[in-house]
Amino acid sequence: TEADFSGLEFRVAGALSMDNQIKDDIENGKDVHSQTASIINRIDPSAVTKDLRQAAKAFTFAPLYGGMGMGEPEHVQNYFKQFFVIYSGLAKYQKSLMDGVIRNGIVQTPSGRQYHWPNAKRYGNGRISNATQVVNYPVQGFGNDLVQMACVRAYRRFKDLGLKSLLILTVHDSIVADTHPDEIDLVHDALTWAMTGVLKEAETKWNYDFPLPLAIEIETGQTWLI
Repeated sequence: TEADFSGLEFRVAGALSMDNQIKDDIENGKDVHSQTASIINRIDPSAVTKDLRQAAKAFTFAPLYGGMGMGEPEHVQNYFKQFFVIYSGLAKYQKSLMDGVIRNGIVQTPSGRQYHWPNAKRYGNGRISNATQVVNYPVQGFGNDLVQMACVRAYRRFKDLGLKSLLILTVHDSIVADTHPDEIDLVHDALTWAMTGVLKEAETKWNYDFPLPLAIEIETGQTWLI
């Protein structure tokens, strides 16, 4: 069984930056990966296949992590430029992170995780040394904190229910479990409970009210690939 936090990085970036367009996209159920694929491949959104959508994820996430599209074709570089026009709140947030690092060398997530760049320098183009890390680490780090919290909650739930099924590992934003054939529904329910409950637990532990909903997809197959 694989239980995935769908689009977690995009949601975390939206939560941390309070970008209004990201909020609207999530609340309206926009498929940002299909949107990216249609732009990158210059095709109608209706022509986007599953494989094209999967391949486009790297481009969707790249701006979240400080990517600028250098070396890409002109229309792809234009996508990167327009990304930050559309998501101007995210652009302002990333600038505030870089400005903060220049002032005190630190970025801190709502969970208390800190990242330090004590020797950061400002470049002539306005960006700073380690800019990709500075804008990337908070999103990846806080998202990982939520995944790990969900793992702890799932482990305790499995134990309380006396399940034979076992948690195995995480893959990016997914939790993978070896599921006993008689416990498929129980595992699905336990993982759903564990993952949907992280926001309430984050509020209790960190005094942080995550402002966006989380989405979860759960599938079970004979192997992890099926």
